[in-house]
Amino acid sequence: MEIYEADAVIIDFEDAVNVSEKMEARHLTESFLNNHTVSVDIYVRINSEEPFLDEDITLINQLPIQGVVVPKSTEAFLKKLLPKFKASLDVLALIETPNAFFELNKIAQMKPVKSLLLGAEDLMSVIGGIRDESGLAINYARSALIMAGRAHGKTIIDTPWVSLDENQLQEDIKCGQTLGFDGKMAIHPNQVIAINEAFSPSPKAIESALRILAMHKKKGSMRFSLDGKMVDKPIIQQAQNFLDKAKQYGLLSGENYDL
Repeated sequence: MEIYEADAVIIDFEDAVNVSEKMEARHLTESFLNNHTVSVDIYVRINSEEPFLDEDITLINQLPIQGVVVPKSTEAFLKKLLPKFKASLDVLALIETPNAFFELNKIAQMKPVKSLLLGAEDLMSVIGGIRDESGLAINYARSALIMAGRAHGKTIIDTPWVSLDENQLQEDIKCGQTLGFDGKMAIHPNQVIAINEAFSPSPKAIESALRILAMHKKKGSMRFSLDGKMVDKPIIQQAQNFLDKAKQYGLLSGENYDL
């Protein structure tokens, strides 16, 4: 299975599949996953409405997958669904309705929920916003997810950019990256490289973070000057967090950089 260097693949049973093809989508997914070995985490986005919902859950509990993406996640919907999922499934909550933003803190506190995903297109269709590469229409939504995710230790994944225009994609990536997202969904394989380059720690940034921690150890202080800039406790902790992320990406090994 060609995965184009993606960290994970989401198989969609919901919006991308016509009602008349729901059963076929399940059969194809089951046949493929039970007969092929894949080297990437697989998630399934289930339907949010009956009768498809229960049929989806019955299948995913039997599949060799990492987890499930719950569309239109709200506190009540997740409380209803979580007991139905097998315990080994990671739950990714797709936040794409106005009500969910008033419940983000409670959603992020749910232990089975590992990640918060932003679904901007569905959100825009409800609130009537016009999304462009400036990101203005979804700044609040993005920031709300960041705050809830960071407060409760969840991974936060930015919404996909639906146009294949590379310049527009870069601008949209920059918006999410600046706010602090951990990664970004893609709607086409050609987008994966640009997303990986943006969200993976660069060699220059890794070197800078290592120098900050090295100087911290040398000085034995939480406040010092480096390259003409003042460094204090928040910046030191930020460097630590950044290097932890680099290690997760496999870009840092054997380094003694712990505070």
